[in-house]
Amino acid sequence: MSLLSPQMNKFLLMRSEVAIPSTLELKLLKGFYEHSDVIVFDFYKARLKYWDYEIIISRYGDLTGFEANTNRIHLDDYINTENFTISEVINIGFSLVQFIQNLWNHLRDDECTIILSSDLKSEFGSNASITFHKKRPNQILVDCLDDCPQAVFICNNSDSLQSISDALKIM
Repeated sequence: MSLLSPQMNKFLLMRSEVAIPSTLELKLLKGFYEHSDVIVFDFYKARLKYWDYEIIISRYGDLTGFEANTNRIHLDDYINTENFTISEVINIGFSLVQFIQNLWNHLRDDECTIILSSDLKSEFGSNASITFHKKRPNQILVDCLDDCPQAVFICNNSDSLQSISDALKIM
């Protein structure tokens, strides 16, 4: 299952392979940390230390929303986005999508959903963020991108970016 907002279509069609910032890649290579069915990037595991899961459910509605919020990575924390066009920043985001897919598929047997998004016109320059959550029955973070002002791409760990891009070219 993949979803794209209309704004993200053009970026996916123009996608090219780019390097992930090395500091971020080293952090991601640590893998994932799981506690009480919550999965976060290993470098975020300290965020789970003092959480009360009843409060999490009351605030986020379910574990999916909490994971998506907790796992968010802002690319401008790892690159100076003023030196990149929005297309270049989103390309780094697509490279991260593939990296997270590969890491997840190598380390885990279950499924996850990965979300890449960008405001496109931020007062702070080109930006994008990426997050993921474990795929759970009856817990869906986003299922429709109609009227979404952001450029958004949502995919599972098993979706091929190339196949999605090829399908867009046919349309």
